[in-house]
Amino acid sequence: MVTVTDDTPRRRGRGGWRGRGGRKGGPAVPKAEQVVDADGTVAEIVDDECVLAEDAEGEAKVDKLGNLAGGREYRCRTFTVLGRGNRLYMLSTEPARCVGFRDSYLFFTKHRKLYKIIVDEDEKRDMIERDIIPHSYKGRSIGIVTARSVFREFGARIIVGGRRIVDDYGVAQARADGAVEGDVADAEDRFVPGEPYNKNQYVAWHGASAVYHTSMPSAPVPSGKPEYKRRKVNVNDTNWMLEHAREAR
Repeated sequence: MVTVTDDTPRRRGRGGWRGRGGRKGGPAVPKAEQVVDADGTVAEIVDDECVLAEDAEGEAKVDKLGNLAGGREYRCRTFTVLGRGNRLYMLSTEPARCVGFRDSYLFFTKHRKLYKIIVDEDEKRDMIERDIIPHSYKGRSIGIVTARSVFREFGARIIVGGRRIVDDYGVAQARADGAVEGDVADAEDRFVPGEPYNKNQYVAWHGASAVYHTSMPSAPVPSGKPEYKRRKVNVNDTNWMLEHAREAR
């Protein structure tokens, strides 16, 4: 038995007070970051998008939640997401098709300043209930992207009837690139002033493939059974029974 006296040194345990600051917490959660260019520049992810330098003129055209100003309208559908407040998002496949990509893989690969979010099961279920995606997408991985970041990246190209400089976010960069103010951003955009814009043309289950105009030569598909040329056979006393059987097939 150990008797504790004033002269007996106390054993050091792992519990108890650990000095200034008390107990140490768990490991710090690492910040979300993403490489945004070929030089390896890293941007922090805040509010589901990369933190980038802002353009003063561009900021006057869109707020922090992605709402456009000045009567501008996105060419793609936008929506809010369960648990993510009033921020506007797009299904990543839709802006991808709008600017000419067949799928969102190259969309994000070529435009690294866009941040892809994969929705969780609760978010996906809510999107199905609100008819944002069909029920058949229940088992799929659904990617979304903030509307604001898409506008920052593509400017007038993602705006209905968009015109260079006037509807661009990066005005300073557009001018430096030689853009002519007022020029139509996308000459192939089917836009009729005064009529509702067809945003469903970029929605996969509404026939989004129709937005591509590739004229690929195709080989004619034969209909029915293929025709075979009959071989010419000389019938004689030796082979007449065999040839008769072949003709009867």
